[in-house]
Amino acid sequence: MAEQYSIQAENLMKTAVEEYVEIIKEVKATDANLTIIRNLRISINGKPRRLVDVADLRKTDNQHVIELLVFNTDHIELITEQVEETGFSHEVEGQFIKITVPDPSYKQLMEVVDDLNRKKNSTMGRLTKAKSEATTRARTAVENEFIAQNVASAASRKCDEHYDKYGSEVADLTMEKIKSILGSEYFEKYKKEELDF
Repeated sequence: MAEQYSIQAENLMKTAVEEYVEIIKEVKATDANLTIIRNLRISINGKPRRLVDVADLRKTDNQHVIELLVFNTDHIELITEQVEETGFSHEVEGQFIKITVPDPSYKQLMEVVDDLNRKKNSTMGRLTKAKSEATTRARTAVENEFIAQNVASAASRKCDEHYDKYGSEVADLTMEKIKSILGSEYFEKYKKEELDF
């Protein structure tokens, strides 16, 4: 009978990578301008409110347009004043405010990349946890004489191989996503500044 420790670790790692693929699909360069809009504060009856408390922020098919669905039309003027302060142009259509945003700057894109790296680190933590749980269980099984030392060593070696394989896959997926976020020009700058210490 084959040992089950590394098989379980591999399944957990494979799931972590599959979930990471789905998570990074949602990360886009347009998120940089969303952050600026999301951080707007509106004063209503003398009380500061976050934009998300008075309107629903939506991405559109056009990467240069962000749509706000204002919950109370009385607040449209207050919101548009704040939007104008950001320097973004806008258009009001009933309850909707369509905000036209420029291409994000390198600094804004790097904030999106930082967010992506946090997601990558979280996934790498899941891979590490899967590996360490399996090797710890195998070591405990040896101590309790359920399995022989050579079986535990083989499980540990296989877990290391799985970790290297899936860790490399996560790193490659992340680098591809960073390239798509930054574009070729900014990606070259990123490689020089961030990757060549």
